[in-house]
Amino acid sequence: MSVSSPSEKISRTSQRTRARIVESVVEMITRHGISGTTIANVAKNAGVSQGVVVFHFKTKEHLLAQTLIALFDEYRQTWMEAVVVADPLERILGLIKADFDARICSRAKLAVWFAFWGEARAKPLYNQICSEAEEERAAAMREACIDLAIKADIADPLLLAHSIDAHTDGLWLQLHIQGKDDSLDEPIESALGHLRLLLPHLAGRI
Repeated sequence: MSVSSPSEKISRTSQRTRARIVESVVEMITRHGISGTTIANVAKNAGVSQGVVVFHFKTKEHLLAQTLIALFDEYRQTWMEAVVVADPLERILGLIKADFDARICSRAKLAVWFAFWGEARAKPLYNQICSEAEEERAAAMREACIDLAIKADIADPLLLAHSIDAHTDGLWLQLHIQGKDDSLDEPIESALGHLRLLLPHLAGRI
């Protein structure tokens, strides 16, 4: 991602402070939305002074942008575990399951994801961060589907990749609207059931 992330040269104490502030931003957005999230309520919730928040993040816009980057970094670390798998079908399954990892797909995180996506059209910086990160993840799914097409009878691997991710997007939206922190077993099974419909000749391996 070309948008700068926090420097790796900062001290561990500063890294912990920044992480606590970012966690506070997530909680404040969940409670108040992006417009209602302020440096003041983030600082109070994180147990630090407003000056500490300003020292680390300068402005509210930069604080929010770095929070969005942190969310995508966490997501990337999760789905990248699937990319190293050689078998393309197992890679696809890993990418799907990563989308429903409890660290990524909690009620609070979904609220924050959708809050940022709602602002992306009006905020070029958010749009840039989202577009770059989401394209990287989409490319991983496309590559896995193309590799699977080489081994299996798949006429349009790009359409397959799009269909898989579109179904996941729909499940995320449904979970967000419902606003529940129930087990993720049901949406995972829905995603896998959808994949069985798309790949009936491989259903026994899904």
